[in-house]
Amino acid sequence: MPIEDPHFHKRDHVARWQRIAAHLAIHPEDFEIALENLDRWEKLGRVHPRPIREWRALIQAACQSPEAMRELLAWLAAPNHDAEPLKSCSPFVGIHVPDTA
Repeated sequence: MPIEDPHFHKRDHVARWQRIAAHLAIHPEDFEIALENLDRWEKLGRVHPRPIREWRALIQAACQSPEAMRELLAWLAAPNHDAEPLKSCSPFVGIHVPDTA
């Protein structure tokens, strides 16, 4: 009998972030999609702008420095559960990252 509780079917968020980081390493131009998302959310007057500012700073730094890029990609791929509040406001919607699961 299959388990019907959706909590038993949660996707592995760490694996998802690892796929996003791997994709961005190959397609850094897709950071532009994330920045466009952040611009749109900011214009909509998001109540809590802090995640927008944090993501923008991380992405802009990564786009200007190979070291910052490596650091951001490593941070995205890491199982850093303390980063979940920021990661839950992911600006990477609209970037096609195949789900291998």
